[in-house]
Amino acid sequence: MMRYLIAILFFSITISGNSVYSQNETSGGSAYSIFGIGDLSYYSSTRTYAMGILGTSLTGNYINSFNPASISKLRSTLISTNFNYGFLKSSNDISENKVSNGNVLGINIGIPFDQGRGWVLGLGFNPASLINYKIRIQNSIGGANYNQTYSGSGGLSRINFGMSYNLLRKINIGLEYNYSFGEIKNLNYIDFNNSSYTNSLIKKETDFQKSYIKAGLILEAGKLFNSIALRNLNIGFVYQSGFNLNSTLDGIYISSTSVDTVRLKEGEIEIPDSYSFGITNNFGGKYIVSADIILQDWSKFRDFGKTIDNFGSSYRAGLGIEILPSRTNNSFWGRNTYRIGGFYDKAYYTVSGMDILTYGIRAGLNIPISKYNSLDFGINYSVKGKTSDGLIKDEFLNLTAGVNFGELWFLRPREEDK
Repeated sequence: MMRYLIAILFFSITISGNSVYSQNETSGGSAYSIFGIGDLSYYSSTRTYAMGILGTSLTGNYINSFNPASISKLRSTLISTNFNYGFLKSSNDISENKVSNGNVLGINIGIPFDQGRGWVLGLGFNPASLINYKIRIQNSIGGANYNQTYSGSGGLSRINFGMSYNLLRKINIGLEYNYSFGEIKNLNYIDFNNSSYTNSLIKKETDFQKSYIKAGLILEAGKLFNSIALRNLNIGFVYQSGFNLNSTLDGIYISSTSVDTVRLKEGEIEIPDSYSFGITNNFGGKYIVSADIILQDWSKFRDFGKTIDNFGSSYRAGLGIEILPSRTNNSFWGRNTYRIGGFYDKAYYTVSGMDILTYGIRAGLNIPISKYNSLDFGINYSVKGKTSDGLIKDEFLNLTAGVNFGELWFLRPREEDK
């Protein structure tokens, strides 16, 4: 079956004076993605997505691209491909804009070599951040009106390679190497719609790449207690090292008469390290409750050696519940797994001195297709920012789907079925 898998391979600007602000009606995403390296991707799997969490302490027969220790419980080789289609409505006290688009959320592979020792290899290609905005300003100079459009696209992606291992049947550890790379394109286009003036386009392209390490730990703490209610309690931790992206910034200046390309900067963009803590408990094999938080100090961020005044500490906290398949009801609905959760997020930047907060609710389900194959679905509704105080309010509706293909590669069937 694996041969078929080869066929499955994606701000607010403060305007002063009498300028009129609006977002382009046909393209662009969240204006907040203009900051730093863009909107951070906290997606680790469709399972955790539907629960509103990262999966810091959540194990099981699934691939979690966030904690390299979480794959230690894989029962078979698993390939997971995930997709998203999202709708975004952005509004302020002047205008409203609606856009939609789809993208691939990641492709991940988990290969268990020894279930007893939790020795599992993890491979993946996943997005790390996204920049996608377009903002138009209508203004005038010398009696001539002009439209000025700011737009940006790109972001960071990562290729990861990691291993998990189980120590003393209580401690799951994981270590992962990540190669991060990407490109950011920023455009500033001035259109006078007047032959007396020359239109101009300033294009800035930033390319970067660098490696970093991620380490994870999940302690099966319930095995240390005599409590039946807590016998499946897990405590998780993830550390991601900070890293300096080797970066180059080129400026391309285009007018009606010339095109000039200039190397503006060459140096490093420093990304701070992050920490995540989580706790999970399985209650009698009927449902799972999991919560986690990630912390990151973006005041340590450096853009070619410069600090960013409005960057500070960020966090994201989530809580989710998973209702496990019924042991007695063998109907279609009884065999499914159901999920619900929510999250709260404080962005790594402020606008006009105000924190940018996001909150959301999510739900989803897993539908088993066969012993090793299944489908995951998730839905998200979240709100970022607000329309008061000159800010922008983003409302997101996202539909996600994951396809999980499983086979036995390096395990004997009788070992897998233990």
